[in-house]
Amino acid sequence: MTGAHFLLAVITSPVAAPGEADYLEGLLEEGLEKLHIRKPGDTEDAREALLERLAPRWCSRLVLHGGRDVVELARRYKIPQIHGHWHKPWLEDGGLPGSQKIVVSASLHSWEEVREVPSGVLEYIFLSPLFDSISKPGYPAGDGLLQRPAGVAPCRLIGLGGIGADTIGEVIKHGWDGAALLGYIWQQPERAVERFRILKEIISHYGR
Repeated sequence: MTGAHFLLAVITSPVAAPGEADYLEGLLEEGLEKLHIRKPGDTEDAREALLERLAPRWCSRLVLHGGRDVVELARRYKIPQIHGHWHKPWLEDGGLPGSQKIVVSASLHSWEEVREVPSGVLEYIFLSPLFDSISKPGYPAGDGLLQRPAGVAPCRLIGLGGIGADTIGEVIKHGWDGAALLGYIWQQPERAVERFRILKEIISHYGR
């Protein structure tokens, strides 16, 4: 897969941090393709304040975490993607209501789960943890996750968990379609853009 496009995604910190919206906008201006809005520790008002800031310019690059509960929010802010559970009933009725096309991605934690996903259902899958988690100390790498089995590809496969400057090269060498970042970016929020640039340089070195 050398030469194929490598997707970088960033997941927001679970709780708001001072200056967070500025850092997120900086990442988007730096070329971040997918910003996953996941805010389990925030109120709905705080989440919407973030969307009010980012969506007018960046809606096409935003992804909302949730299920049927965030469909209306996605439509209101013209956000084209929801990250949820592909097998839940809200997808079993043939798709989402309304005229705006919304695609779905999901998080899984084993190759057995990935094999259950029909081709063409998901935009991509986050599979984790590839390495010992940065954001969740004590959450170790999943046994055998880093090595992609031949022929298992219902959609793009994006690695998550413990990915930073020291590990992203392994993700690329093992043929993954992209990487999702959390702890590496938010360990030092004031360095978020700088760290994102470092990863882009490493990816460029591999021709991805």
